[in-house]
Amino acid sequence: MFFTRFSKPEMRQGLLDAREASNLWEILRAKYDLLEYQQTFQQLAHDPDLNWILAITISTNTQGIKEVEQTMQKYQIASPDRSRLSSNWSVNTEVFRDEFIGNLLLTFLQEHQENLLRCIRTSTTNDQIRNLFINLLHSTIEDTELLIKYLKLKGWIELPPVYINTPPEVKETVLASMASQLWDHVSFRYNNIRKTSSYLVQIHDLDFKMIVQSGLNTLEKQVAVLEGECQKYGIPLPKRPPAVQAPPAGTTTITDDLIFRDIIQGLQVASMIHADAVKQLIHNDRIRTMFIKMLLNEVEYYDRFLKYGKQKGWLHQPPVYHSN
Repeated sequence: MFFTRFSKPEMRQGLLDAREASNLWEILRAKYDLLEYQQTFQQLAHDPDLNWILAITISTNTQGIKEVEQTMQKYQIASPDRSRLSSNWSVNTEVFRDEFIGNLLLTFLQEHQENLLRCIRTSTTNDQIRNLFINLLHSTIEDTELLIKYLKLKGWIELPPVYINTPPEVKETVLASMASQLWDHVSFRYNNIRKTSSYLVQIHDLDFKMIVQSGLNTLEKQVAVLEGECQKYGIPLPKRPPAVQAPPAGTTTITDDLIFRDIIQGLQVASMIHADAVKQLIHNDRIRTMFIKMLLNEVEYYDRFLKYGKQKGWLHQPPVYHSN
């Protein structure tokens, strides 16, 4: 970074690809739209606690806008039009219920999380830009969690279908969405473990083998927790993968760089599955927190794993972005 600080703009632009430039533009536009909604909600809301939460989310979003704008300025990327300035307009606020405002804000924040996660997955060239999106994801999740606690306290979150096949000793309400998410994650992790185990016996690079083995250890720890939750709630489990993975007849048909890129795609899919669970399981704070940790751990591991592959030269280079 010492050299790029004083380099010409056209040299700095070579440090990001076309997808990252597009991601920055789309996230900034989304943040402008979100800010306009937040400021509108602030004038329509009645509950002081809701206005307090809106003020917090506006502060977080405004800081995020500043960081994205500074990044786009650094790489000379033209930004979208900014949102309108707020004004003290007059309207019948009784038409807009606080419950409606709170749930609509929740939808917007959840959608923003998904957009940021997509940008993290597709920003592979510039580590700083990807880290910017990761930090924005963290702050958006924090704001979303605060809003969920408020909505639950007010009783403004509806109860979806209940999973009734639970043991008698289970006193908490188990929703069908939670049962299906736990089962899906166990099944997904079983497949991950089986596939990763098969890769371990085919990898040639010793450092790469050690990194993949560490990832496999994490998968096994996660699946043990998920299995425990399924057993607690009486959710039937799928078949487990084999305990022993036999090596193939030849290990030259698949290369380390191909294994790396396949694992990268698996990490991208895993982050989407975790994010879907976080979005659905707003009723059970403990299980949702578990999936939030899995999501953030997945993103962190993806970031480090991606940097390792770039050092090895195993990552395909997307089209480079150049300013007009």
